[in-house]
Amino acid sequence: MAKRKRQRTKRKAGRRVPGRQDVRISVCMIARDEEIFLTRCLDNIGESAFEILVGDTGSVDNTREVARTSGAQVFDIPWANDFSKARNEVIDRARGDWILVLDCDEVISRKDWDVIRKTVLSGRAVGYRMTTRNYTSSSDRAGWRPCKGEYDEEALYSGWFPTTKVRLFENRPRIRFEGALHELVESSIEAFGGGIVDCLVPVHHYGYVEKDRTGKMATLYLDAAEQKAAADAGNPKAKYELAIARRDSGNLEEARSAIRECIGQVRDLPENTDPYLRLDYAYLIEGDILGRMGDSNGARESCRKALAVNPQCHEALNNLGTALLRDGDLEQARDCYQKALGIAPEMEAIKKNLEKVNRALGTTSLSGETGLARDRELVANTPPDEKGDDANTSSILTQENRRGGDIKSPDKRLSLCMIVRNEEERLEGCLECVEDLVDEIVVVDTGSTDGTVAVAESFGAKIGYFEWCDDFSAARNESLKLATGDWIMWLDADDRLPVECHDKIRNLIAGTKEKAYLFVLDSQDCETVACLQMRLFPNVPGVEFEKPVHEQLFPSVARLGIEVEPTDVIVVHTGYTTTEVVRDKMERYLRIMERWLEDHPGDYVVRSNVAMTYFVWKELNTAIGHYEKILHESDCKKDGNLVIETTAWLYLGRCYMRKGDFDQGLAFLLEALKLDDQYAVTNVTLGECYLKMDRPQDSLQALDQAQKFEDQLTFAANDPIALKYWIRFFKAQNLESLGQLDEALSLYQQANEVDPTRSDALGAISTLHRKAGRMAEAVKALEGALEIDPDDPRHRFNRGTFYLEDGQMEAAEKWLRSTLEINPDMPGPYLNLGIVARRQGDMQTAEEMYRHAIEREKESYEPLANLGHLLLDQERYSEAGEVFERVRTFKTGLLDVDMGLCVARAASADLEAVRGLATDILRAVYGSGTLPMLPDGVGAPALAQLFAESGRKLLAGRVVVCARLGFLTAHLLDPASMEFALQLAEVFRASGELWRAIPLYEKMIQSQPTEPELFRKLGQCYLEMGAPEAAQLCEDQVVALAG
Repeated sequence: MAKRKRQRTKRKAGRRVPGRQDVRISVCMIARDEEIFLTRCLDNIGESAFEILVGDTGSVDNTREVARTSGAQVFDIPWANDFSKARNEVIDRARGDWILVLDCDEVISRKDWDVIRKTVLSGRAVGYRMTTRNYTSSSDRAGWRPCKGEYDEEALYSGWFPTTKVRLFENRPRIRFEGALHELVESSIEAFGGGIVDCLVPVHHYGYVEKDRTGKMATLYLDAAEQKAAADAGNPKAKYELAIARRDSGNLEEARSAIRECIGQVRDLPENTDPYLRLDYAYLIEGDILGRMGDSNGARESCRKALAVNPQCHEALNNLGTALLRDGDLEQARDCYQKALGIAPEMEAIKKNLEKVNRALGTTSLSGETGLARDRELVANTPPDEKGDDANTSSILTQENRRGGDIKSPDKRLSLCMIVRNEEERLEGCLECVEDLVDEIVVVDTGSTDGTVAVAESFGAKIGYFEWCDDFSAARNESLKLATGDWIMWLDADDRLPVECHDKIRNLIAGTKEKAYLFVLDSQDCETVACLQMRLFPNVPGVEFEKPVHEQLFPSVARLGIEVEPTDVIVVHTGYTTTEVVRDKMERYLRIMERWLEDHPGDYVVRSNVAMTYFVWKELNTAIGHYEKILHESDCKKDGNLVIETTAWLYLGRCYMRKGDFDQGLAFLLEALKLDDQYAVTNVTLGECYLKMDRPQDSLQALDQAQKFEDQLTFAANDPIALKYWIRFFKAQNLESLGQLDEALSLYQQANEVDPTRSDALGAISTLHRKAGRMAEAVKALEGALEIDPDDPRHRFNRGTFYLEDGQMEAAEKWLRSTLEINPDMPGPYLNLGIVARRQGDMQTAEEMYRHAIEREKESYEPLANLGHLLLDQERYSEAGEVFERVRTFKTGLLDVDMGLCVARAASADLEAVRGLATDILRAVYGSGTLPMLPDGVGAPALAQLFAESGRKLLAGRVVVCARLGFLTAHLLDPASMEFALQLAEVFRASGELWRAIPLYEKMIQSQPTEPELFRKLGQCYLEMGAPEAAQLCEDQVVALAG
């Protein structure tokens, strides 16, 4: 290929493009002598990435210069025969939030970068698999399919074969490549329970057609393969890769030895959990090696072993046919080729081989013509060899019998049925996903005013028209009338069917027509939900949709006695793009359903959907009314519809929980549990209810049951990630309430790993670290929570509280007031603003804040207690006593409250009340075993002495607030005592309340004007308050008295 030279603009690393959604993707690459290919790769990235990082492993050409000219950051990485190590060194330098791994001979189409950004922003998973289109003119590659002009990037090539692996993943320290050769990140993601799903954006790879795959490259892979196998002798995957590398380097004897070791290790495994290593393909590699060595008998035997493992392995059938043909066994060879073609009708190599054997036998070719005019060599299917770009086996290994291209079969025809309206923009994407799967496309238009019909016609669709009447079932049934296939699959225009599922569907329709199949609907837009829907069913009379909205096939299928079976076929739903779109659809559907209920009031299925709509909208009383009608005024129970009945009891319980009536909610939840004790949503809701009722052991039991079934898929549209998150979060809250803080912290961390886009767990992690005195970790976790949800008032409140505890009053006030801007009814910020104001000496503001908190949290004692202490500071003893009495109606046994009330009663000389409080106070201070005796009718001086001694004991235990109250009580009971006055003044001074210590010193000086120590202490108070002149006068008096 000629080296391209053109002027290009240097890219600034880390640059953000104006108007782009804030997602930072770091493209990470390793390179060696790649100047020719690197230019094309970097040109297509342009400004789409946050940064490009290239690790050079020893180039002697202009690779580094090309990379730097494109704005990439280039690093030299010593090559150590370890692809993982090299890639990880590049990733370690990445600053983006996401990593996208490419090789230099690969390209992402410019038009697909927005799709990648939307995929990342969807928050669907931690890692995304991407299919690589390996362009090649060799149609014998597994899964080869012809190019169809979908991308400009495929213009120069006849076809491609797919390989698949995770290329796009979050930038986390724990996600790193493993394996010296054919490196992958899947294991590191799965190790901590991270989710992996498919990204539909392809990677275009040109290395198979434009690179020399022998010589230096083969040596490079062989060295890495040898090192990996030596380091991990018990790993069959390493032996598999070593066999391929040795074969490609011409070391056939050593290759045979390696593949046989691999086969032995795989057979000895109790269970092969490696999705990229299949025993049938290991036998194919063995057969290929033996064939190259001239051992045709051994090659045939290896193919038969592969077929014994997997009778549907078309590569093994083809290769066996080739071996038989070479040996002159034409009939058996043709039989093998025909079987292979029946499994993989798109494989050109098999077609060519069958034509060859037909010509030899004097029969017609596939097309009905006589033998080909020119002779061809036999073509053997090349098994996936893991060379090159993906460093990973062909994607055919990830699914049983996975095939690409046009895989339609002549015996069982599949019709796609759709209803559409103004879907010009989305319909093409849907039909592209299935055009190679279905035999017929039926599109019924319900009133489009755009180019929807033209798009459908461009795919050869059969077009029908239906006048819209607010009935989705009627429209869908119109599409069924036009279908002529043996089987029907229905999709919406905003659905996407991954190509990986095509073969599964073909296998399903090859079976009996006495079954219908459920697919997994996976919605990953503004709402993440997954549920089961019947999407594939036999085209037989009587199967029809019912209900005007949320239309169903189940009733008609049940009447016909057709068995319903779940599958793992996925339909990706893309229609719920924004919350506004979701709300609009819900409103439109609700209008249709409510009109339906006017004429069909006993339809409990439709009523259940109406009730759920009102529940989601938090119109709880309306939802409750509908659920009660389902349970008490419909035939739901009589019909034995456990799904609807369970849902009604469950969501009645959830409605009452939202209303704060947990006792009533619990009663309904237990009814739901009786009907289905394995439904995860019921159990997690029950766990939450018990948690709110302060029944942690019951809550943990319910949550354990929920976790046991957290992976279940049901007909209800639930968010599986949220379910797992809240199970762990609620468990952690229970353990925290039981004092098991380490276990709670671990579960909060697990919840955060399940869904790092939610901030609740980080907030709780911060609180636990704070309780344990780990302030640095607490602040870090809280900052993480604020980064995710900067407007969450809980996190803002906690940030302000941290500053308050750290003595940074201005910062604390700023964060607390910003909390109230978001939620002015939140009581906590008012309480803490009162504390800030009190510490700053602004008693009026402090009182206002405390009273705001009391107004907003009428059942809480904390703001009342703080107000009571503030009133004591202002010597408003009567008001303080009333407030403390209110506190005691909420909670008893609070020492500071009891002692505050005692101060108020001592100030009013209510000795009887003081005596009544003294016993409980002394018991709290001394413990019941060392409680001082309280004589009957004890007088004020004796009581004062007891409270002064309590103050000293509390002070020794550093309970300063209560110690101060003890000394204050003693002083109020015996104001003439210099001892009590001096002790109280010293406590005020030590706690920084100088303005309260000064009057006490002045009063004592009036009684003892010749005591120099009193003047000295008074002077120190003035000095600390910033009154040096007054302090000097006191010092002068000390000197005078000393003289």
